[in-house]
Order: sequence, then C-alpha cells, then structure tokens
Amino acid sequence: MNMMRLALTTCLVLLAATLHVAAQATDKADADKLVFQELSAQHEVENWHPELIVRAERLEETAEQGVYVLRGDSFQVSSLRSDVYLRQADREWTPIFDGRYPVESLVNLLMNRVADNRHLLTLHHHQYGGAVPTIIMPMQTLFDVLGRTTDSYCSVNAVTRDEMRAVLVFHQRRLNYIHMLELRVAMNQLTRPDGMLTADLYTNIPQNGVLNVFTERKK
Repeated sequence: MNMMRLALTTCLVLLAATLHVAAQATDKADADKLVFQELSAQHEVENWHPELIVRAERLEETAEQGVYVLRGDSFQVSSLRSDVYLRQADREWTPIFDGRYPVESLVNLLMNRVADNRHLLTLHHHQYGGAVPTIIMPMQTLFDVLGRTTDSYCSVNAVTRDEMRAVLVFHQRRLNYIHMLELRVAMNQLTRPDGMLTADLYTNIPQNGVLNVFTERKK
C-alpha cells in the first residue's frame, strides 16, 4: 500500500512539474483560460477561510485604540503583506470589519478573514493574447478557487475620501507562479453586505511582475 501511495505521489508530482513547464513555455493562454473557467463555473460559494492563529509575539498595537495588527510575512516588497487586523472581546480575537476602520477592513477582506463575505466582484481577466473577458461573481469564489493552495498578500496603495485601491497576490509557493489583482472599492461599498468591488486580474505571471506594478505606481 505504501509503495502504491509513493508511486501515485510521484506521478502527481511529475504531472504537476510537466504542466508547470508547459505553462511556462507555450501554454499560458490555456492556463489563463482554465483559471477563468474555474472562476466562472464556481456557482456555489464554499466559504473557505484560513485558520486564524494568534501568537502573542506577532501582535502589535496600532494608533487606533483597541486595534491590533497580527503581523504576517512580506512578499517581494515590504508593503505587500499577510497582516490581519484584530480586536479582542470576551478574550476572543476577531478580525475587524467596521466602517470606522476602512483600511483595516479592506485588508481583512482581501486576506479572506471576513466570515460572512457576500460582496460581489466585477472581474476583468487579462489573458494571454490580449483578451479581457469580464465576469461578475461572488468575491468569496476568488478565495475558494485560488486561495486554498496559495499564500496571499495584499497592499492598500491609495486612499481617498471616496475610494481605495489595493493589490492582492496569490503565490503558489511549490510551483512558483503568481495570480495578481488590482482592486478598487468605493468607500460606500466596503461594508455593505452586498457591496461591489472591481478588479483587474493577471494570472500565471512571473514574479517580477509584482515588482513592475509597484515600480510603475511610483513613477
């Protein structure tokens, strides 16, 4: 039985490696279309969320009274992080989602920490060859499809009275590819139960694509 499992695991690893090499060489168009199909076909929201593990050494106070940041990791640039914003009630730590804290709430939404996420997402998917199909989908579908096997990082890059802009990256560590979104949300949509966000999605991109986006924003 162990030999069978080992053989099956070896076959799966070889298959994954073969698919990864093919996607790098010639099949980005097919890989992009596959992501779009998976997002489009996900009619039922699975409501998957990563486990929240709160370690005291990772908690830091913020300038907002009663608001703490649970420090995560950074990815390529210092501002692209996996932090989560929390507050404590009855000895329980809970992610913040409150209109009084728009930046912290957006970060928690993008890090898939909002348990009752009923937001909708207008998604413009930039595919190989210049195609940009658009779908309107439950935002939670994004995490159900792309978040389970990746590490997530986000950065809120611009805040005005009316709108916030952010970047969200899904990094597949083992196969080393990236999906990246540039998101926009109106302030009056953020904490509405059925609020709408808009995003441009770039899939199967090289890692330096993240740095290029941040470099362009600084010019």
